[in-house]
Order: sequence, then C-alpha cells, then structure tokens
Amino acid sequence: MRLTGYLIEEKRKTSINSDGMGADGMTKAKLKSTIYKETKKYTTNKIYKDRYWEGPQSIWNTFNNLNLNWNFTRSPEYKYDKQSSSKMPVRKEWYFEIIWEGPKGKMLKQMGYLTAAGAGSVEDPLDKYDLVLVLF
Repeated sequence: MRLTGYLIEEKRKTSINSDGMGADGMTKAKLKSTIYKETKKYTTNKIYKDRYWEGPQSIWNTFNNLNLNWNFTRSPEYKYDKQSSSKMPVRKEWYFEIIWEGPKGKMLKQMGYLTAAGAGSVEDPLDKYDLVLVLF
C-alpha cells in the first residue's frame, strides 16, 4: 500500500540508487544506513506540534522519494502508560516493511516501526511529539 497520492510529494533527487530503482541491489546494511541518513532530519532534535501527523508523513514521503517498495504491516496503534490513571495515549506506532531485490537476486525484507512519542502535557501527551524510527 503506497500512499503516494495521499501524501505531499517532495521533488528532489535521491542518492539511494543511480538508476532510480529504489533499493534493488543493496545489502540490508546499506539500505538501513541510507534510510537512517535520509530521515535523520525528521528524527533528530525535532519536536512536532500539529494535528495532522506531519512528522510521520515526512518519513513516508522520504520512503516514496527513495522509490522504496514499502507497506504498512498493520494499522497504527495508540499506546497507553500502564502506570498512569490517564486515558490519554502517550505514543502512536506505525509498523511497516520494505521489500527489494538484494545484490544476489534474492528478495529481501526489512521490517521497522515509527513511534511518535508524546512530549506534550500530562493532559494531552501527543499534543507535541518526537519521532523514533527503528529498522530491525
């Protein structure tokens, strides 16, 4: 499920592959390194305050701009603090996978998740959030 039509497209050149074919031919290590490098500006020293999840949309736009074959693997999930009496979620998580042809012609899969961790008030933790991208 590519959300290209739904998300705001950024027109820019990418450095992922000289022929523009996404991750094909890359090792897992090279793909992870490239993704972390390209998304660092959205996940490092940045707090978001918006109602439309612009931070995660920036990550998905980056995946699309890198021409990656990626999909969500399940619906986004809100997570709650088990030690708090508050009924407000403290983070939201999106799970995804990237599939590509590796350097030896074998199909490879990279799993990952993106977490928007609440940095807002006690009453509304997700009023502000930061992003953590994990590839495993």
